[in-house]
This record gives sequence, structure tokens and C-alpha cells, in this order.
Amino acid sequence: MSATPTPQTFEPIVRLTAQWRRGGAWLGPAWAVLCGVVASGAFMWSGQSVAQVAVALILAEGIWTTLWAALAGVKWDEPLARWWAWTAGQPVIRLPYTQPGSPAAHASIILGQFRAWLAEDFLPSHGSTLASAILASIIALALAMILGAPAILLTILALALSQIGLALCRGNGRPSPMLRALVEMSLPLLLGFVIFRPLTLQIVIAAVGFGITYAGAVSGRWDVRTWNAGQAIVLLLLIVMRHSVGVFAVTLLWLPQFLLQSQPVVRNAQWWLMAVMLVVALAIA
Repeated sequence: MSATPTPQTFEPIVRLTAQWRRGGAWLGPAWAVLCGVVASGAFMWSGQSVAQVAVALILAEGIWTTLWAALAGVKWDEPLARWWAWTAGQPVIRLPYTQPGSPAAHASIILGQFRAWLAEDFLPSHGSTLASAILASIIALALAMILGAPAILLTILALALSQIGLALCRGNGRPSPMLRALVEMSLPLLLGFVIFRPLTLQIVIAAVGFGITYAGAVSGRWDVRTWNAGQAIVLLLLIVMRHSVGVFAVTLLWLPQFLLQSQPVVRNAQWWLMAVMLVVALAIA
């Protein structure tokens, strides 16, 4: 017997997100891209540079987040579970001289059921999401080609991480917060940097640190330890760089966050984090 598919919610091709919806406004990937641009120290107020930043913002904030949401953030396990119990559907046209009960006849039955499952269950419930993922992948690669080889590699990595997130959570719609943080925070920070300069160890460490912090924010509940661990990595980076002003500024901005950690969400702490990101970007530049 076939099961009634869950009604589909529309998935946009380009998702311009406001992150941390429960915690107030947050620029998320867009802010990370801008901080990466600042960290590069090579941005020039010219038409080409502004266009490159605009494309990077669309790529990270609009396309990568769509890929992540469409692949890792959707409950693919529901239609797949219905497929295992699916029995409806007429067999496809059999090849001439196919004997009843033969492997070819059995394959004809399975293909007929699969065709019916696609038409009656999967496509009505998840067809738009699948289309979003496919089109977003194409658009992402096209935009990345405008920005150059490093952007293409980062885009491929974003797509790979989204697929890994889907595989690890087995399609239950609850992917790893750390993988999400890499796609929505670490990679956008690196993207803003590489469109003007080759990667450096400092920006990679900063991207990892802020990615860990972001993972603490987008977990099921605010993971304070992860939030603090990421910023501790960034602070240690500035200490190793002997950037005394940056160390002082980050420490000063970190203190209010400790006072806010008794709250259940990051409604206020996120603004302090954005300020920390900008300070670190200026220090690296």
C-alpha cells in the first residue's frame, strides 16, 4: 500500500537567510564574507572589487545555505521509509520473451513501483527541494567560476560537506552543527579572503575558530563550551601573532559574553561575536 506523502513546503532556489532566527537578526555568512574581505587587506574601491564582493555574498549567503538546507536540513528519510513498504504501481513494459518469475520480470515490477513512488510520493513531497539542490549547485559553480579557482574549490567543499552532513545524519534533517558551521561560517570567511589574497595560516585558524563558535550557537540549545572554545582559539591566534591591541579588544569583547551565558539563547551575545570577528579581521589585515 502507498502512504500519503507529507505536503511539501516551497524551497526557494536562492535562500537569503537571516541566521539565528530565534535569537534576533544575524548576518551569518554575509558577515563572514565581509570580515574575510577586511582580513585580506587588499580590497580596493573599484567596480571590479565591489562586483567580486557582491558575487561572493550571493554565493555564500544565498547559494551555499540553500545547498545545506536542501541536502542536509531536509528529512529525506521519510519518503525513503515509505519506499521500503511501497507496493503500488504497474510493471513497466517487459522485454520480449520475458518469463514470469524471471529476474527481468521482477525488475519490471520493481521499476514500475519505483516509477509510481516517484510520481505519487517523492516528487510531490520533495521534488521542489531536489530541484533547489540541483539548480543551486549549478548556480554555485557558475558564480564560483567568476571568482576564480579558489572559490570553485570552496564551493565544491561546501557541496561535499552538505552531502557528508546528509550521510552522517542519515537524512533525518538534524545534521551536525559543526558541519553546518563550516558551510555557513568558516567557508564564507575564507571566500571573502581568497578573492583578493591567497590563503594564509592565520585566516584558516580564524575560520576554524569562528566556525566552532558558530556551531555552539546553532546547536539544539546554546552550547556554551563550544561557543567559548572557538573564541579561545582566535584569542590564542592573536597572542601568537603578538597583536597586543587585538588581544585586548577581543578580551574586552569576550567578557560581556560570559555575563550573557546564563541566558538560554544568543540574542545579545551574537552582536559581541560579530564585533570580535571584525577585530580579528583587522588584526590579520
